[in-house]
Amino acid sequence: MTPAAANVRRLDLDWIRVSAFGLLILYHVGLAYAPYDWHVHSRHTFEWMREGVLVTNPWRLTLLFLVSGAALRFMTARRTAGQVARARAERLIPPLLFGTLVLVPIQSWIEALDKGGWSGNFAGWWWHEFSLSGLADGVPVNHLWFIVYIATYSAVVVLLMTRPTLLARLEAGLLPLLSGWRVVVVPMAYLIVIRLAVFPLIGVTNTLGHDWYNHALSLGAFLFGFLVVRQDAVWRDLERYRWVGLGIACLALPVMMLQTAHPGGGAFWGVPRNLVFAIDQWAVISAILGFGSLYLRRADSRVLRYLSDAVFTCYLAHQTILVVAVWLIGPLGWAAPIEAAALTILTIGGSLLIYEIVRRIPLIRPIWGLKPAAVRHPVAGPVPVARPDKAV
Repeated sequence: MTPAAANVRRLDLDWIRVSAFGLLILYHVGLAYAPYDWHVHSRHTFEWMREGVLVTNPWRLTLLFLVSGAALRFMTARRTAGQVARARAERLIPPLLFGTLVLVPIQSWIEALDKGGWSGNFAGWWWHEFSLSGLADGVPVNHLWFIVYIATYSAVVVLLMTRPTLLARLEAGLLPLLSGWRVVVVPMAYLIVIRLAVFPLIGVTNTLGHDWYNHALSLGAFLFGFLVVRQDAVWRDLERYRWVGLGIACLALPVMMLQTAHPGGGAFWGVPRNLVFAIDQWAVISAILGFGSLYLRRADSRVLRYLSDAVFTCYLAHQTILVVAVWLIGPLGWAAPIEAAALTILTIGGSLLIYEIVRRIPLIRPIWGLKPAAVRHPVAGPVPVARPDKAV
């Protein structure tokens, strides 16, 4: 890696981040129709969603954590550990507090009304949630768990920054492990091990203190992105083996779907199912990173700049808008295609509308994930790799 290469803007990772968050919004719309217990549910349920969610489920969030770690690495190039800690706190704590106190209670109130657990107004629900008895049961953060985890993993990186020798050894030690074909095999082997050894015991809880499989997965991806993003050799190998990753993913996906659809798919203690899941996970990620690095590194556009700035605000807003929309539209009895299209348009359009409003009001920009207007840079966003002071 040359010094110049360390400072080259990585537009491919911007595109990946924006696309992954877009898929997340569509995924949440889909959960309103899936045969699972979600916050609110449409009157329509599609059993095929059990298999359909596997198109993105194994890799979407893991990819976001990887890109977030990569973004943080660019931030650290110009800051001390203390400066990074302060920047992370200023970036993440205001929207987390606002979302927890305002956005999430709207969701949980509607869910309680919808499922018959509450019949009062929102003010009464809010007081119930944040009274001493309510807090004794914990504070729900819903989709904001991602911000909690990013903040925690950023703290891990800050601690690593106070040990520069250890950090340099970790970075150097990864290079031989990821050279050539190993860039596909070694991360895949790691994901297989934790999926087989840890996931069956704990699963995924999204509760910070009791989520060890998720930490092994997401913190591992976060640190992977942090340690390799400026290593040109790794990215050349990802580009070189992109078709291998894509080919493996194309084979693994239908196998996963068959395992889910077939009554015997969980046989042998779920080992075959978890094995294929982990294989697909890294195969897709490595393919996306390889193709993105090859074709999107210089693919700048006004659309990308706009969405990079908007994506954190949209992430904060989208689930609350979606829950409200399902609650209001569901009883109307619309046909499923019309209802799904309306939910998608309202969720995406409503999120962008909120962004358009809050970006013009300096006082509320920080609680919606935007930097204060006085120090705003031309390109901003929750996880930009090119702007070290914008990472989430």
